[in-house]
Amino acid sequence: MVSDKIKKINDTLHMFPTGTTMGLEYIVDLGKESQKEYPEEDRVEENFIHGCTSNAWIKLLNKDPIQINTVSDSVIVSGLLYLLEKVFNGEPKSSIDPYEGQDLIDGLGLEGTISSQRLRGFGEAIRMMKE
Repeated sequence: MVSDKIKKINDTLHMFPTGTTMGLEYIVDLGKESQKEYPEEDRVEENFIHGCTSNAWIKLLNKDPIQINTVSDSVIVSGLLYLLEKVFNGEPKSSIDPYEGQDLIDGLGLEGTISSQRLRGFGEAIRMMKE
């Protein structure tokens, strides 16, 4: 269930001591793994996420249940997008309907850590998943 996955990620990110950058380092590590798993041939305009500060792509492999693959040339953005994969892959398409970028960022416990430009890109990725 999506809400359980969001809570699990939130719990993981809150395991790191407050005032440290360890949570962001965890997201960067996820991003590094994600960058290895995204085929170069899928970095095309059709998959491009517009509105993000970095070059980013989302490939919809299956609409229902959702199966996506994501990447960015920024490891932090790749890590954030990878969280979308962890939350929604394998879930019914209807499970994404209640979510917008800010809702998801807040639910994951990342409120206040994501710039408005990156949040727009994250929101655009969610919109692309809803199509």
